[in-house]
Amino acid sequence: MRPTVTVVMPVYNKAKYVGRAIQSVLDQTYPVMELLIVDDASTDESMKKVAAFDDPRIRVLSRTLSGPGGYAARNLGIRRATGDWIGFLDADDFWFPEHIERAMEVVKEFPDTSIISAGRIDQFGTKQKLDPFSERFMSKGAQVLYLSDYLQYACKGMRCIQTNTILIKRAALSSYMVFPEGRTNRSGDLFAWVKLMAKLKRMVWSPHVAAISYRDVVGVSRTATPSIHLFRQMVDEFGPFENDKDERWLKNYSNKMIKYAWLEAKKKRVALPMLLLPRSFYWMHDVVYCLKWTLISLVPFGILEWLKLRFQED
Repeated sequence: MRPTVTVVMPVYNKAKYVGRAIQSVLDQTYPVMELLIVDDASTDESMKKVAAFDDPRIRVLSRTLSGPGGYAARNLGIRRATGDWIGFLDADDFWFPEHIERAMEVVKEFPDTSIISAGRIDQFGTKQKLDPFSERFMSKGAQVLYLSDYLQYACKGMRCIQTNTILIKRAALSSYMVFPEGRTNRSGDLFAWVKLMAKLKRMVWSPHVAAISYRDVVGVSRTATPSIHLFRQMVDEFGPFENDKDERWLKNYSNKMIKYAWLEAKKKRVALPMLLLPRSFYWMHDVVYCLKWTLISLVPFGILEWLKLRFQED
């Protein structure tokens, strides 16, 4: 028998889009699937849209309180999944029909892998763009990546895992708590991918486009801020179990994410202690980067934004 795939879809106030997302799952060319829709305490008509689908593959789970980023909803879906593999699709995004079939072909080629990912298209309005990792590797076939590979590419802005593209072997998970619920309001998925790579050691990236991510949809992830502390905890939790090379790249990646979280907080005018950024950095092996952003952090954010605009204009 073919392996079963469980798809987990958190839904929070996505009435305008959820029908499109559900239909893209039901239209998959790979036949054996279940779709777990997790109502994350929606207050709009999202669940009326869900109820309009009469398909035995759909199961609906409900939470009484919504959780930022859908992390708790995804963890609930993982706990209740029955499939050999677990995939995720955001309720405002879309899967191409052959995604699961292409991914299962990779499973046959690499039967000992526990993580599969693929390419994605980011759509802003009517403009579409292939993600940077896919732009580089789509023509080169399947890629086997280890933790240090993942981190090096991620440091360069080429993330090969995204929520709508990852598939995880359920039997390889030691816990259903994959996503950091209660620990951050945003970017917890980036923490989750490092956690999975640190524990499961390697992944296979498939050279097909899995999904369209509609980046102009406004949601909690656009209005919340990431946690600086979470990306320091990432090193504390996983670093001691890795070799020197992996730990070094983990600290470099943590620095990039700490800077990113700091900038996002500044954009939203969140008051931060002046020395928070330099104290949060891991300075070893990344001194120039840490020094650069420490100096920038001392510049008033309004002036920094003005300089960025002037630089872009020039």
